[in-house]
Amino acid sequence: MRPPFRSLSVTVLACLVAACGSTPTPVPTGPTSAPPTPVIATPTPGPNGATYWLRMTTWQAIPPQNLFSFPPAAVITGDGQYLVPGVVDAMFPGPLVMPLVGRQVSETGRATIIGWARELGLLSGKTDFVGGLGLPGGMTGRIALTVDGRLVTLTGVPEVDGVLEPGSPAAFADLWRRIASLPETLPSEVGPEEPYAPTAYAILVGPPPEPQAGIAGSIADWPLETPLATLGGPVLDGSYRCGLVDGEDAAMLRPALEAANQLTQWTQDPETSATFGLTVRPIVAGENPCAEVFGF
Repeated sequence: MRPPFRSLSVTVLACLVAACGSTPTPVPTGPTSAPPTPVIATPTPGPNGATYWLRMTTWQAIPPQNLFSFPPAAVITGDGQYLVPGVVDAMFPGPLVMPLVGRQVSETGRATIIGWARELGLLSGKTDFVGGLGLPGGMTGRIALTVDGRLVTLTGVPEVDGVLEPGSPAAFADLWRRIASLPETLPSEVGPEEPYAPTAYAILVGPPPEPQAGIAGSIADWPLETPLATLGGPVLDGSYRCGLVDGEDAAMLRPALEAANQLTQWTQDPETSATFGLTVRPIVAGENPCAEVFGF
């Protein structure tokens, strides 16, 4: 174990408090008064020091171990790489790690996105566009967008039917739709699709998965020296652990993760009977799912 965010790859969550932010504020599910100015935040550098220019995420009142597995709907990194979840075959058990694909977005394309937000009346100072459409347990969306060097966080419901008026919930949903389908809405400003190889992972370690539909999970050997039983820090009353793996360790771990599925049971030593289950999130610029979901 070496100091966090250098060549060390497994990061203890206790060291992440100052560097990675605090627990996200729960998203309101009903009408709220709009703040007089946009909510400004600064993206936290990821393990490789990178940050994002835009990030679209969803939030829902579900158990945090389930929320942890939700990747961003879209990210545009500081250097203009547009990242979205890839297509996964409809089979069970599915892959352990959700694949990501990327395209390069031009500076003109990013300027167009900001122009869309202005045209839709979303940059006038108000940041809450939920209106009265939030439902208990329903999904809420957040768009963190860099405007004039500052990150403005907009909140609303990603899918809304209604009259498209500036500053309305439907306007937020329309911006969400345009960004989520950027290759169709802005085809001349995005490059060809390429697979994205994560340079870091957030890993939630818990009990081994139970066999489902008569299918038992295979056994995989954890390839890193840091034991699964001590990876990261404890969450959920100590029943799970959450930690980050980056750098050389992430490169070493990637083949094992890509060969695994949702039912794979992981063991530190194949000769012992102790196994673990993993939930894995690829980390992109400015992310720390352990901090965002569990408050570290």
